[in-house]
Amino acid sequence: MDEFVLGIDKEKFRSTNAKWNELMLNDPWSVGYVSTLIEAANWKNKEEWEQTYYASGENRNKYIEQNAARLGHTLEYFNDVTVPYNKANYYALSWDIKNVNTQRGRTKEDFAAKGKILYEAVKNNGYGLTLEECIECVRFRVICETWNGIILRENNTVATLQRMFPNLKFVKAEGEMDHTYAVDFQVYKDEKLVCAIQIKPKSYLQNAPYIVKARQANVNKYAAYKAKYGASVLTVISTSKGEILNQEVLSQIRSIL
Repeated sequence: MDEFVLGIDKEKFRSTNAKWNELMLNDPWSVGYVSTLIEAANWKNKEEWEQTYYASGENRNKYIEQNAARLGHTLEYFNDVTVPYNKANYYALSWDIKNVNTQRGRTKEDFAAKGKILYEAVKNNGYGLTLEECIECVRFRVICETWNGIILRENNTVATLQRMFPNLKFVKAEGEMDHTYAVDFQVYKDEKLVCAIQIKPKSYLQNAPYIVKARQANVNKYAAYKAKYGASVLTVISTSKGEILNQEVLSQIRSIL
């Protein structure tokens, strides 16, 4: 399957990473559990995935408009990306409210609104970003990186691991577990959980401040996972073709077995 290719300057794109995370534009409240949405079907190609995500966003907007009275909130509330800023209030929301956003996609118009938020935050960062480029940053992160990372990198990497460890079972983590614990797959041997893995690209090893911050956040999530499930989370660095770059993780898996 084809890979999405970034259509704007890579340095411009990277310059928006920190604000993208800081503003929580990547939160499931903002864009849905994208990993769950993309795993919901066997896609013919990347274009089908993109159009289906937008169609899900159209359905979301119609659902909110038709059920606003019962939900107690209008579309404006559900489009407010600042809602997760107050974690206590956010966690207190009912599943019915959260699921409106987390289980559905967004429209191109929704992306444009998020792109404008991003643009206002980065327009003076020295890279000369335009509003159109910021909207493309939103699209590429949500649509394209999800496809490249999950359909290509994750699936190919798990296929590689499965060939190397035929006695193990790799079970895809649900979107909420992924978001809470930074886990992509749980690994079982004879129905017993032995570890979990998170699959990342080579760029995850860079020392840019936003990546260092993300790695530390994941370390904390790994610790929370181990405290709850009694198993370690291992980071697998790989290419989109499934080639494993940090070979030492294979020894870690063997030592656990």
